[in-house]
Amino acid sequence: MLLLRRCLLALLILFAAPAQAGGDTNWFYRGSDIPPDPAWIFGTLPNGLHYAVRRNALPAGQVSIRLRMDVGSLMERNEERGWAHFIEHMVFRGTAASGDGEARETWQRLGASFGSDTNASTQPTQTVFQLDLPHADRASLDTSLRLLDGMADTASFDPKIFDAERGVVLAEYGRRTELSVELGDLTRSLFYAGLTFADRNTIGTEATLKAATPAGLRAFYERWYRPERATLVMVGDADPALMEALIADHFGGWRGTGAAPREPDYGRIAGVREPTALLAYAGAPHLATLGWVRPYRPMPHTKATEEIDLARVIARRILNRRLEAKARTDGAFLSASVGADRSTHIADYTQLQVMAREGRWQEALNQAFGIVADARATPPSDAEIARELKNIRAAAIANVEGEATIRSQQRASRLIEAIDDDGIISGTRQTLALLGELAPKMTPAAVEAAMRGLFEGTGPRMVLLAPQPVTGLGPALAAAERAPPAPRPADRAVSMADLPPLGEPGREVSRRHIDDLDVTIVRFANGSTLVFKQTDYEKGSVDVELRFGAGISGLSATSRSLAWMAPALASTGVGPLDLDGLERLLTGRRLSIGFGGDEEAWTLRGTTDGPQLGDQLRLLATKLVAPHWDPALIQRAKASALENYDLGFASATARAAREFPGLSHGGDMRWAPEARDEIARLTPEYFRHFFEPILAEGPIEAVVVGDTSLENAVAAMLKTVAALPRRTAAAVPPESLAVQPPAPNPSPTTFTHNGDPTQGFAMIGWSTFGGKSGIRERRALSLAANMVQQRLWERLRNLDGATYTPTAGTNASQDFPAWGIFYAGAEVRPERTDLLFRTAREIVADMAAKPATPDEFARAINPVLTGLERRQRTNSYWLGAMQEWSRRPERIEQVRNVVSDYRSMTAEEVRKAVAAYVTDAPDWAMLVLPARTAAR
Repeated sequence: MLLLRRCLLALLILFAAPAQAGGDTNWFYRGSDIPPDPAWIFGTLPNGLHYAVRRNALPAGQVSIRLRMDVGSLMERNEERGWAHFIEHMVFRGTAASGDGEARETWQRLGASFGSDTNASTQPTQTVFQLDLPHADRASLDTSLRLLDGMADTASFDPKIFDAERGVVLAEYGRRTELSVELGDLTRSLFYAGLTFADRNTIGTEATLKAATPAGLRAFYERWYRPERATLVMVGDADPALMEALIADHFGGWRGTGAAPREPDYGRIAGVREPTALLAYAGAPHLATLGWVRPYRPMPHTKATEEIDLARVIARRILNRRLEAKARTDGAFLSASVGADRSTHIADYTQLQVMAREGRWQEALNQAFGIVADARATPPSDAEIARELKNIRAAAIANVEGEATIRSQQRASRLIEAIDDDGIISGTRQTLALLGELAPKMTPAAVEAAMRGLFEGTGPRMVLLAPQPVTGLGPALAAAERAPPAPRPADRAVSMADLPPLGEPGREVSRRHIDDLDVTIVRFANGSTLVFKQTDYEKGSVDVELRFGAGISGLSATSRSLAWMAPALASTGVGPLDLDGLERLLTGRRLSIGFGGDEEAWTLRGTTDGPQLGDQLRLLATKLVAPHWDPALIQRAKASALENYDLGFASATARAAREFPGLSHGGDMRWAPEARDEIARLTPEYFRHFFEPILAEGPIEAVVVGDTSLENAVAAMLKTVAALPRRTAAAVPPESLAVQPPAPNPSPTTFTHNGDPTQGFAMIGWSTFGGKSGIRERRALSLAANMVQQRLWERLRNLDGATYTPTAGTNASQDFPAWGIFYAGAEVRPERTDLLFRTAREIVADMAAKPATPDEFARAINPVLTGLERRQRTNSYWLGAMQEWSRRPERIEQVRNVVSDYRSMTAEEVRKAVAAYVTDAPDWAMLVLPARTAAR
């Protein structure tokens, strides 16, 4: 159900009057009986280029541009594998009218950050260039479309640049984890045998990348980069007529070179001698992936196909609930799920993944197939179907409510996704109406038929991942297919009335409004507070966070903790309701629950709407005073952590991510990675012993931001958080605040990984400062980190081709007075790690010695300012920004001054900050090297 599925993923449309368009204006909706959305204007240039434009108010003054080329890895010949992606890289390195890197630098000057606002991606069926332009004035649009036109039509493929960019592509090729590469290649070749997709990994092969030449890439580019294979999408706060005129002006002269190529032969599903395959990889979990594959057949996107897809979606949801119910109780599998989709030019497919518990893969397979067998043999109940329809309808209603505040980036990307899916999009109200029309047709018989259809076609074929060789895969799969139908979980009804009462309503004692920021702080008699901001950034949406206790700062610095298990606490239930009961309580409602922690507090979070804010706060407050402790879920989380433990050592980046928090905090045990024996000793009783007092500690600060009124928020607080008993403040021992950054080391702290022997990771850092003061200096260091990253990009990536994504950053704590770090790192081959250290030291020393040039400074500061302005128009920004305002008033001033600080920042201030806080002491470093050497 393409349309409804897209709607649920936040496809929102705003109605507007149609405008005059050029050429073929119906190319997008041709063949569909679903009413088109009049807010979009479609057209076709005489050269065949399709375009779509629409006015969209948010973000104000900005435009999102997407250029889709109908070319991807499926268009490559065998000797060209990886070339579509290679070309995506090369077009950024110069065109007939622009030099190497000019596009990236120009967009940075215009305020677009490379990597987030400016990017590109290559997939099997398309290559998409993305630009989210912070300024929608004609000059910025004109410049940007000129650059994009050059990238699509006149890329230079300069031989002087070619080898460096080949190094970047090979670095990207090499950064993939060995396990994921081997598993992906094996799965594709078995499940999609006979199809081109079977051996078309988008990144290509090392041999074909090394064999590529500028002339070869140019020939591929000229063959496939043609206007009739291009679609340009522009969405934003600009006149659609202007956007159409600029498209025609810049792209109207584009002509393809030579005759248009024939559409490739995408292959046909073929039989295989053996339907099972094994990947034995040390340290891997036991994971079975099974596939059923059916030929891909293009079909118009109509109400009839929506009906088919809706039944499939409901069938899949019901089946996944049953699999999950088994995993939570006595299942031999930790998790199991079914996914299905139609991939253009590839296949209509279904996949079942089963992760076994404690190596019991055969038993897990039998249990999963038993649940599938029952689903295929007997219709689902009316109650099961109604439950899924309630959730689908709730999401569709939320989309209608939020329609007017959907951002241009989302709209542009959704249209590109629809084009690639051979689908269409429609207005949210139309989608909701279509759901109402189709829902009565979702009978048990219709959903049962869809359930059976999921498991038709070629298959099942199975790939088993295991930590050691196993035998008997074929007989095991055959036995699983004969598994008898398994019993279904019982239905049950729950409601908010099942939650325990919280007490008599509380009492408000004071209210303070911060006029310039339009934030209100309300205090209640039990010591709780509300920090509230009403916004219209996301219509119909309200974000909630309860903050309490001391967070990480309240834990012991010398002993390990269970902080790594914090997310599991959200899944243990509430009051008398276990997780299944909680999920049933939330059916058809916009309520959620998440648990986590930061340096200064523990947090409970949820997202809701204004009418349900009271129930959201009640749910979170009940979690604090009446948590449910489900031993089975804790045992499941423990088993999963043990099953996946060795994956933390499976690549250079995985090991770096595991070790860096502990290393960067000077060996403080609160950031130390969990050890296998620690996980093995975990019991449900200890989990409860650790987290139960945490939930009871400290006055509660509720941060609420979104589309609701202050009076509604206060009324909801009085009945929930303010109704709780007064809570004792959490104690923070002084020694817990004495966190230190790493001491300078003459040689890097070195770790090893067990993955690809060509992968390494290097990190270098300098200690800075922490505490509540020096906020402007921290912001100067943040700008310095941006510049370091750009210089690393130029030297390590563009010139040396040594890495794919060099990074730099800075971090500091206001809770731990001595802790702050400035760092740079990159994935590099083991023999090139010294290059990162040497280059980073040279860059930092140069930045401390002299200020950046005006152009470099502008390219660093402009994306920061536009990014800030954009983020400040989101609920998530304010949810984070308003944290602790009721307890730490200095945070208010920090938020108040953030934009003015950056606007008034100078290059000399940045230089002084680097000299004073970075290069004032020697550095420290970390290395991750392979435990085994590469075969020669």
